[in-house]
Amino acid sequence: MSCDIRAVAERVSGVLPPQIHPRNDRFLQGICIWDPAARAGTMLVIVAVALTARHLPAGWAGGDGSHGRAAVRVGEGLESAVSYDDCRLRAVKVIVLSVLVLGSPAPMRADIPQTGGYQRDGLDPKIGAAIDEFRASVPGMMAKGNVPGAAFALVDDRGVLWAEGFGVTDGKKGPAVTPDTPFLICGMSKLITATAVMLAVQEGLVKLDEPITTYLPDFTINSRYEEHPARKITLRHLLNFTAGLPVEAPLGNYFEPASTASFEEHVKSLEGTWLVCPVGRSFYLSDASSDLAAYILQIAAGRPFQDYLREKLFAPLGMVNTTADRRKILDNSQRAVGHMMGMAKLPAVYPALGAGGICSTANDLARLVQLHINQGTLEGCSFLDRSLLATIHTPVGIAKTKPDVYYGQGIYVDKRAPERADTVLWHDGWGFGFLSLLHWYPEYGIGMVVLTNRLPNSVLSDLGMTLTDKLVRGKLVAKRFPWPEPDGRGCLGTWWGWPEHRPTPYQGRWQAYCGMHNLKFSEYSLEWWAHVAIWIAGRDEYTPRIYLREKEGFLCVTESKFFEQIGGFRSVDEKLQEIRPGVFSARDGGTLDFTRAVPTWRNNRLEKR
Repeated sequence: MSCDIRAVAERVSGVLPPQIHPRNDRFLQGICIWDPAARAGTMLVIVAVALTARHLPAGWAGGDGSHGRAAVRVGEGLESAVSYDDCRLRAVKVIVLSVLVLGSPAPMRADIPQTGGYQRDGLDPKIGAAIDEFRASVPGMMAKGNVPGAAFALVDDRGVLWAEGFGVTDGKKGPAVTPDTPFLICGMSKLITATAVMLAVQEGLVKLDEPITTYLPDFTINSRYEEHPARKITLRHLLNFTAGLPVEAPLGNYFEPASTASFEEHVKSLEGTWLVCPVGRSFYLSDASSDLAAYILQIAAGRPFQDYLREKLFAPLGMVNTTADRRKILDNSQRAVGHMMGMAKLPAVYPALGAGGICSTANDLARLVQLHINQGTLEGCSFLDRSLLATIHTPVGIAKTKPDVYYGQGIYVDKRAPERADTVLWHDGWGFGFLSLLHWYPEYGIGMVVLTNRLPNSVLSDLGMTLTDKLVRGKLVAKRFPWPEPDGRGCLGTWWGWPEHRPTPYQGRWQAYCGMHNLKFSEYSLEWWAHVAIWIAGRDEYTPRIYLREKEGFLCVTESKFFEQIGGFRSVDEKLQEIRPGVFSARDGGTLDFTRAVPTWRNNRLEKR
């Protein structure tokens, strides 16, 4: 079975970090044409349709002018749900039709470079044949998804069985991708952070169940649920996302990666913010939690987090091309460059080092997977105590139900019965034009790393787990390692909201807060044609903003449709409770804070329009 990235994106039942969702550029997918002549023709049609659409009567879509939603299929197997208001419905339909008539996105060149890579000598011929079949399918899948570059590494307990690079690092002009080409791995950094923290536990530098105030005595964070929450939060809570921290920090977050100059400033901007849910009560995916854990490690070790990783984890494991040093990432001319449809510029580095700022390669990550397959040993040498690895792999939170997907410490524990009879451990990473996946079957001692430099793309959906599934289901590899059945009975469920939420009756002094507020957004720029497309499709679809107004006697917040695009849901006229003068909370724990120098919503900085 291949890994369904859309299912992956839904792994936390609608609670996702504010990162670019694999489906967020639905409309751009439908109108982007890489051939300049075809694109120019399409844009002429778009402009004509737009001029017509602006004069359509409000009720033509169904007689009542109501909003609607339609599903369209654009390209090979790409299903895209396009939201629109009544005055633009026909425009969107004609645009999509025009694209299909004028031509679908031009595929990448057929001669996608292949580096030849590496294949272990003496492989079982059946395994070799499965690898050959898989690698033969890669160029076509990359062309289908317009993916410039990809790197793969198949690994078992003895090391790499096969590794190879395909395509190029930057569009069609960069160097060829190899298994040693660095990619920004985004969310997969969380597994590295968890592994590094366990090394620090083994060294006696930190304790998992010690309050974080032991290491950061002056750290404070607010909560509507309890007093002094920082005294209750532990490293264990941070690593398994049960601390209740918000998704992002106000500075250096996904929307404004360059708003802070350092990792320290990024983490310290969390101080004085508000918890989303009570400590230790629910599972809530939080990049801020991983970053705070990494910062505590930095303080306890007395050296920068990236230096600790290099000295204690990367160098001993032979992960020679992996780094969290942003300067080294930027200076590396051989690194892969992220691509997103319609984006002329994307951030190259991310200050959230513990959550998503690490750059690595297929071969290096294969070493990490090998360490986990071997329960802490590598090439016969004990590196990390087996019990600490078991802590990482033990389910704590319920990330998704039906089928059940759990979360341990920096890793998903997945047994999607009846589709999959065997447990698989995995983590994905997506953002800034990159989409990647690592996983392994612990009982079979087989795993794989897939790195790509386009977001979104269909390569992971089509190929993510195809090879390992074939080896396991075809009985080409045998069960060789004992593994406990995942037990979710004691796991914490995903946070849905505070049952004791009591909206505050509207007060006249809040009028100053009402109106439209855009989230600050930097380090991104659109292609010219994407600007036009977004104007036609509706800026509300693609602009991160909120609206505040009085309704039914309460202050209400409505998020733009952008939030639904990236997270699968949005607040609409959500009634707010004032929990402190100038600070408001939604039922789901999102906080609107007007007491900060720059107001924030869910820790994203705002500017009033």
